[in-house]
Amino acid sequence: MTYTEAQAELEHILAQLQEVPADIDQLHARVARAEQLIAHCRARLRGVEEEITELRRTADD
Repeated sequence: MTYTEAQAELEHILAQLQEVPADIDQLHARVARAEQLIAHCRARLRGVEEEITELRRTADD
């Protein structure tokens, strides 16, 4: 899953939480999925940061 796909799904979940009243099981499932997507996005961002740091390091050599 790409960062953009994860972000879009997060936005969809947020819209659902704001618009549609959910029972506790639906709420739990949406929050759990949002947590997974957030972790995925953070990992992708960390990976990009590491790549940029490495590129800077090699450019300075």
